This record gives sequence, C-alpha cells and structure tokens, in this order.
Amino acid sequence: MNPRSAFRLTLAASVVVGLGILVLVNWLGARHYRRLDWTGSGLYSLSERTEKVLAELKAPVTVTVFMTEGTPMFAETQELLRRYKAKSPLLTVETLDPTRNRARAEALVKEFGVTGASVVFQSGEKKKYVGTEALAELDYSRARFGGEPSIKSFKGEQEFTSAILSVTQTRAPKVVFTTGHGERKTDERSREGFWALAETLRRDNCTVETWGSLGAPEVPAGTDLVVVAGPRSAFTEPEAAALVRYLDGGGRLLLFLDVELSPGGTRSFLDLGLSPVLSAWGVKLGNDIVIDPKSAVPLMGADTFFASTFRPHPVTKLLEGTAVVFSLARSVGLAEKLPEGRTGTVLAETTSDGWGETDLARLEVKVEKDEKDVQGPVPVAVALETSGAGEGKRARLVVFGDADFASNGGLPNAANSYLASGAANWTMEREALVSIPPKSTDQVAVTMTRGDIGRITLVAVVVLPLLAVALGVGIYFKRRR
Repeated sequence: MNPRSAFRLTLAASVVVGLGILVLVNWLGARHYRRLDWTGSGLYSLSERTEKVLAELKAPVTVTVFMTEGTPMFAETQELLRRYKAKSPLLTVETLDPTRNRARAEALVKEFGVTGASVVFQSGEKKKYVGTEALAELDYSRARFGGEPSIKSFKGEQEFTSAILSVTQTRAPKVVFTTGHGERKTDERSREGFWALAETLRRDNCTVETWGSLGAPEVPAGTDLVVVAGPRSAFTEPEAAALVRYLDGGGRLLLFLDVELSPGGTRSFLDLGLSPVLSAWGVKLGNDIVIDPKSAVPLMGADTFFASTFRPHPVTKLLEGTAVVFSLARSVGLAEKLPEGRTGTVLAETTSDGWGETDLARLEVKVEKDEKDVQGPVPVAVALETSGAGEGKRARLVVFGDADFASNGGLPNAANSYLASGAANWTMEREALVSIPPKSTDQVAVTMTRGDIGRITLVAVVVLPLLAVALGVGIYFKRRR
C-alpha cells in the first residue's frame, strides 16, 4: 500500500472513530443528563418534593413564560424551568417575548387574561398564574440611599411546584365562607374585606363559595374547608353543633376570631357561640387584648405588634426569619391536656414581654401588665388535628385570635400572606404547597476605589496590547533568523 492510500485510510478511520465517539457521548449525555448548580445556596437545585411531583405527573403541563429578557427574574426563571423540563417529558416550556411576537402574545393574553409579566401553568382546562412579583422577596435597604432593591430570596421553585400541583389536581377543593354573623366578605375589596384571601384560594384552583349557616342542618356536601372570617354576632347552638359534627366526620375548619365587645358599652367580650367547637378540641379563646410593647409596630398602638416566634409546624415552615403583623388580637391557647385523639401546636406567640390585657377599662388610661393579665409569651394562633390512624381523613382545625392580619389591608404586610394561605393549605392537606422554602440568592459585591479602576484600565488598554505587540515582534525576528 502506497503512502497516499495509507494516509487516506488512516484519515477515514479517524473520522469514523471520531464520529463514533461523538455519537456515544451524545447517547450517554441523553441517558444520563445532569445540570450542575454552582450557586452557593443551590438556587437552581430542585428539592426532593419537586422531583417527586414531576416524577408522578400523569397529564401534560404547558408552561408559558410571558417575559422579555429585560424583565426582572428572567434569567433565574429560564434556568429553573430548564431543570423542571429535564425531569419530566410531560412538561413543555414556551417563552413568549411580546416585543418579538406581538400577534401570538396578544392571542395568548386574551386566552389567559394575563395583564403583566408572569408565568402561566396549564393542564387541560385548569390554569395557574405566577406573577414576577411572587418570585422574589426584595430587600429595600439600598433603596433608602438611592440604590436599586436587591433580591433577598428566590421563591421560584415554591411557586412553580405549587402551580403544577394546582393544575394537575383531579378535583378542585371546595372552600365555603360562613355568612350571617357579620363576617368579612369575600367580594369586598376594602381594607376590611377578605377578597384577597379568597382570590389567593381561587388562584390555587379552589372553588370558593359562601354558606348561610343559620337554619342549615349540615355543612354543604363536598366541602373541604369551612372558613369563619371575623364574626361579629353569635352562632346559634344548632350552627355550632353542625360545625362539631362536620369536624367529627373528618372536616376542616379555619377560624379568624376578632376582639368583639358586647353591645351597650359594657366593656365585656361578646360570646361568639363557638364554645362547643373550641372546648371539644381543647382550645382556649381568651377574653383579652394582646399587647407586646417590645414588638410594637412604630407609629401604631401597642396592640399592633409583629410576631416573629413560630413553633415548628408545616404551617410555619416558610416563616423562619420573617414576621407576621397582628392588630387588636386576642389570645388563643391550648388546654394543658387535650381531649383524647387530638394533637395541637401553638403556631405564633408574642415575646415574653407581651401579655393579654384583661382590664378593658384601663386601655384608654394606661396599659400596664399585672398579675391578673395573661402572662407572656402569649399565643395568638393554634393548629390541631386528630391523631388517630383510623379510616377516613384527619380532621383539622386552625384558630387565629385576629382577622385583620388576613384581610385585604393586612395580607400585604410582612409574611401575613404566608401564614394565612399556609394555614388554609395545611387544613386541606395540601402541605406540598407550603413545604418548599425560598432560597437565598448569591449577592456578591466588588468595591473598587478610583485608583483600582485606573490601574485596571491601564492594564487592559495599554499593558496587554503592548505585550501582544512585543510578543509578535519577538516571533517575527526569531523567524527571520
């Protein structure tokens, strides 16, 4: 074989071997796909809960990203959704830039009803919208000095997994709000209304209805959660008995109980008629107003305070390092010995300096802690459930000593929305919607003086080009020899 033929044969064999190696590498890459997360906080690493949800998908889920490249959280959203897509073939992702594909964007805006930058999850007829404002918790400390707000934590995984669970549920949970006792209205958008909480439940694909309990023998069939939102008059004995039977049958109840005084200026607390429900579960509703001067909100009275002490519980899992603002709350505690078959946890409480003021006449004169008051730390929220492992679903009950924190005016404050929605989801056994915590972002800052900037500029603009010229001249003269 002449040298030329041998060269051609060797070249052909090398090309074939190279192509074979390339095909093998691609095949192995497809079979063992893996993306590495180099962020310090594991910003893009999916939790076991998310991986389980994606592995158990039974129906296709379409994700449409309505963002431009300049939208805040665009890069983080894109990278995270790539991780989701890699875990399930049933998940498809489309990024739609309204500035580049205006016609399709307008068509989808009409279909989905999108009004701003958001991520839309859809499976069948069910949709869930996640706005960019829900993807991050911002730190505004720099804004006070003219800087831009920085991202304190990224909540993308929490919101996206919650959305997938919402649109793939086989049945939409039914939530009913009681009426007929002066409760907060779910269609009222004033500060006192409960429209925002009801809308949050609807966005989680719950069916929200109202129920006039007076005269009704039983809770409506198929109800997954009954909400009593700040009643101002008493429930009758038959109404309370219906709620007791509902819980005994594995029902779920969420109570927001405000400070309500008896009419006539007697300065005594109104009996809300819910004692049969509370006593059956070992819940103690205090006739007091909770005060906490150490945690009082500035420019507000001592009865408006923030609670930052939370007991370990699925409801409070996302509240670590945050606070919830309560206003004119009453104490809600647990009996020393709960009724058989019940387990309970205090969710939130004041500092040890707080107390429950029992002498209402002194509120307008001077508020001081004395031995007659409920001593701190004072609990303001409790969660209970049946502890037996018998047939049927577990009954669950959450009681708050305040309704203002979950109202339209209260939800935007601090972590109020986390506590209210977390309590609703836990009572309906949708822990997956509250079990993924936000992840801190890597905020790396480099501080340089004018001298540092000057030296870097000198090296980049002068020194490096001169070195390149010198190297070229040196090589030229070396070859001339």
